[in-house]
Amino acid sequence: MSGGEGLDRKNMLWEGSRMFLPEHRQALLRQRAEAERVEPPELDEDRLEEINRLVVEALHADFPLVVRWVENGRLTEFCGFIQKVDPHARQLKLADGRTVRTVPFDRLCDAHRP
Repeated sequence: MSGGEGLDRKNMLWEGSRMFLPEHRQALLRQRAEAERVEPPELDEDRLEEINRLVVEALHADFPLVVRWVENGRLTEFCGFIQKVDPHARQLKLADGRTVRTVPFDRLCDAHRP
């Protein structure tokens, strides 16, 4: 067996990646992060009404909600109790006993009971 025959395809791929310069690696990481970036969806009226109903119900009946929203290009999820709905600032505040999160209305993707 000669020197190259013992290498399988996985090793060859690894060997090639060792040749990346740090700036190339950073560019690839930036490119991957940009490709994975999420934008808030345009919710239709029915879905907005359903989320609004759930938020109001959770606020008055004091049950937790799982809320999903886009933050810094990533989908974020948090389960907590509605502390405040601020129509002027267009955001809601949730808390789980340890953490308080503020969610802008225009970043909301979904809300549901846990």
